[in-house]
Amino acid sequence: MQNKHKGFTLMEVLIAVAILGLVATGSLRLMIISSRSLVAVEETRDLLNEARKIQLDFMTNDTKPTKGTVDKYKWEINEGSWPVLDGQWELRYKELTVETKNSEIVLYMSTY
Repeated sequence: MQNKHKGFTLMEVLIAVAILGLVATGSLRLMIISSRSLVAVEETRDLLNEARKIQLDFMTNDTKPTKGTVDKYKWEINEGSWPVLDGQWELRYKELTVETKNSEIVLYMSTY
């Protein structure tokens, strides 16, 4: 009579557990990276939305100051110019800088 045992050896089980552990570790790392990326994208989106609000407010309100803070955002407006056609003309603009402790964004507004 032959004795046939059906099942896995200890070595096969250990290899399967090791492979499963590697896959789980890789998946968890991928989730952490994507979560951090999502947070960064949300912060950038919020910063851009706030910069657009300040820009719109500045364009519709002539008496708005050139510096200020709104919640966690600090903003400043500077005037500048760019020479055009070998200095014959000058393109004037306003530069709006909005920043938080982690990042900043710059928007340019034309002046008439």
